[in-house]
Amino acid sequence: MTALYIILGILAFIILLLMIPLKINLEYDDEVRLKVGYLFLKYTILPQQPKKEKTKKKKKAAEKKKEEKKKEPEKKQKNPILEYADKHGLDGLLELVKAIAKIVVDVLKSTAKHLVIKKLVIRAVIAGEDSADTALKYGYACSVIYPALSIIDQNTRLKYHSEDISAGFLCEKTVAELEFTAKIKPLWLLVIAVPAALKLIKVLAKQN
Repeated sequence: MTALYIILGILAFIILLLMIPLKINLEYDDEVRLKVGYLFLKYTILPQQPKKEKTKKKKKAAEKKKEEKKKEPEKKQKNPILEYADKHGLDGLLELVKAIAKIVVDVLKSTAKHLVIKKLVIRAVIAGEDSADTALKYGYACSVIYPALSIIDQNTRLKYHSEDISAGFLCEKTVAELEFTAKIKPLWLLVIAVPAALKLIKVLAKQN
């Protein structure tokens, strides 16, 4: 019984961890800043941190490898897409692309349902070369941004959003700002990813 309790305890702990939301924070104002957080851990995806300089030994080893590769005869890398097309024909390639695209779309739709957007703020001042160009660009920006926001509102759990789009007739250039904060439980990502992976394996196995 003790072993059973330990196993149940471990499973309960794993489920608890999967229920803790994964936080996503995206900001833009001349620079894209993307951060992902989980519990007390935070990871900056953008901007990328500068890589630490390699030690002299590692640099020398890398240089030796490069020299050895140069001496070796170059092997032509085969294009997997062309190989697949040669084997299954163009129709087979298109069917594969269609099947994979369907899986990707299903994954995005399922993810959107469980994505909680806590904050979405868009601010933009649209400017063109002259007044007429500014008006055209402003109209185009509104025709893209507002329908996109409507789709997001319908397909996700949008808690708060604010939009301020204006035409900058006196501005020299377009200025845009974005604030996006969202969260999703890893459990849902797992529930979505596993069936999608199985479908993908099935499609690839069928094509091969």
